[in-house]
Amino acid sequence: MKIIHCSPFNLFTKTGGCLYSNPVKISMGLVENGHYVHNFDYRDASRYYSLFKSKKSGQKKMNILFKELIYNIKPDLIIFGHAELINEDIFYELKSKNIKMIFWYNDMIIDDLFKKVGHLFDKVFITGAGQIIDDLKKINENSYFLPNPVNKNIENNIGYIANQKFDLLFSGRKDAERRDLISFMESSFKNLNVKYIGQNSENTVIGNDYFKLISESKICLNHSRKSYMANKWYASDRLSHILGNGSFCLSRTIIDGELFFEDKLDYYDNEIELNEKVNYYLENTEDRISKTKWLHKRIHELFSSERVASYMLDIFNEDHKKLNSYEWYK
Repeated sequence: MKIIHCSPFNLFTKTGGCLYSNPVKISMGLVENGHYVHNFDYRDASRYYSLFKSKKSGQKKMNILFKELIYNIKPDLIIFGHAELINEDIFYELKSKNIKMIFWYNDMIIDDLFKKVGHLFDKVFITGAGQIIDDLKKINENSYFLPNPVNKNIENNIGYIANQKFDLLFSGRKDAERRDLISFMESSFKNLNVKYIGQNSENTVIGNDYFKLISESKICLNHSRKSYMANKWYASDRLSHILGNGSFCLSRTIIDGELFFEDKLDYYDNEIELNEKVNYYLENTEDRISKTKWLHKRIHELFSSERVASYMLDIFNEDHKKLNSYEWYK
């Protein structure tokens, strides 16, 4: 198939993020499955057409360019990731021309645009299940869970054999929800070599340097937001970065996560558990490395970009025989 993938690829802004962004890995997976894919970064295209690099002020010209692209390529399928700047009328026009459309979300938020046009898509995906899928199905009954993909050429470090100079890595904004956690860690882990990144623009690390820090850390935290955690199977793509790069992860609880990770992925639900488990795994190196090896192998087998993209296409083609092979499909 000829596919246009309209998503935020971070081609010109946050350029290091394009190394591991889900849009990039989904497109790679589609190519690995033998399809032609043209990546269209609607956000950066809007910025390009704006004098002051504003997404909103360049939106009109970006939409004109997008329509020209569709006309010239004549795709069999258009995949939209978020797409909040695409004009509403374009979706209706594509539907009237019987051009197939898939939509996917990397968040747990259903935005206003999707509430208006969500019913037009052939299939819809989101990186969580449970309640969020039920909410999406009220708009489009063809809504499904989407795992965060990994790729062996992107997540290509093996942390457990690297020189791990940090005891603990915490990546996340210092917002209202995480402020108390960071204060607790700063007071409780004074004797540990802890690396904090992403709390503000000054200490944000992206691209290969971010992956290097993961592989150089004995333990990495996956601290998802509480509002997202209520959704079955939801985990930040940070989990894929950590496990995919072969480092040990302590995670907030993932509902029914044992379907994927059995008892090898350990959770913490409060600061006391976090303190106990950080110290346990630093003292018990053999147990930490054993679980890390298993999780590293498991996530690359289960959620490779090729397999995740194949699943999306099997959903699109309604190939139920193939769909039964995916652990998360119901």
